Amino acid sequence: MTRTLRWLGLAAIAGLAAGFGHDSARAETTLRITTQLPLTTPLGQNLVRFKEIVETQSNGEMAVEIYPAAQLFTDKEVPGAVASGQIEMGSSSLARFAGTIPAVDIFNVPFLLNTSELIRAATEPDSPVRGPLDAAMTAKGARPLWWQPYGLSVLMTRDTVVRRPQDLKGLKIRTFGKALEQFVNHVGGAATNIGGSRQYLAYERGTVDGGMTGMQSVSERKLYQVMDHLTVTNHSNIEFIVLINERVWQRLEPAQQAIIRGAARTVEIEMRDALAGIEAEAYAVAEANGMMIHRLSAEDVVLWQEATRALKEVYRTAAGALGEQLLAAAEELQATAAR
Repeated sequence: MTRTLRWLGLAAIAGLAAGFGHDSARAETTLRITTQLPLTTPLGQNLVRFKEIVETQSNGEMAVEIYPAAQLFTDKEVPGAVASGQIEMGSSSLARFAGTIPAVDIFNVPFLLNTSELIRAATEPDSPVRGPLDAAMTAKGARPLWWQPYGLSVLMTRDTVVRRPQDLKGLKIRTFGKALEQFVNHVGGAATNIGGSRQYLAYERGTVDGGMTGMQSVSERKLYQVMDHLTVTNHSNIEFIVLINERVWQRLEPAQQAIIRGAARTVEIEMRDALAGIEAEAYAVAEANGMMIHRLSAEDVVLWQEATRALKEVYRTAAGALGEQLLAAAEELQATAAR
């Protein structure tokens, strides 16, 4: 068993106890967090770490209750539930804000922010990409506390290999958002929006020929059992955002805010630092179970960029002034990395 898997196993055992073992009735302030993922996943354990830090540093005056596996709200319901005050906190994929803040799709502009280095720079708290998005989400009533990385997107297929744009022509592909639907359709595929929890069945039944997801999902959902080829396209990035209701935040004492802010920054750094190892082990699991891994050449990436260049203008039009601002910031990060 590898070091990261051992860590995850031990953390899962400790986290399950920590997640439900605190007597929240004795705490002066209780914060409930809803998430669609089980506590045993890396993102679930990231929430458990936050809980442990907050409760320890507040000497039990603050309690954190975690409700995993969409017990209270589904992923798409989280932004509205937190903003309206139905629950104090929640973890939601950033893409779920696209309906009210179209500019969040900056991370889905194909092959723009397509390396771990670019993503790290773009998601720093003071980044010209992340900063305006945090402000926009706060203005909607849901303040981001920290971002949870889920990794760059990969493309899975069955019985065929996709390396270049023309390889997608005629294939039905599972996607998870409008921007990715546009991407697939633009290069000649047929996009179908299917929820994360339903994709295994869609692949098993042959409803689609392939799908897009993050590498963690391939391992966690055992998608290697129903798909046999995986192309490391890294064409978009998946982020989850941990939110707190803005009115709840403003009612907290400055000392409580400081504890929460510090805990959030700590667990965000821990999660982003651990991501490369988590993904490496996910790849290893997929390969060990017979999945063929294909990596794009530099020439392949150029072909994808050229084939999807028009989608940058589609984003610019849909995302308005904020999107224009973020696009300029992302392009500057890209130019800096190339120098």
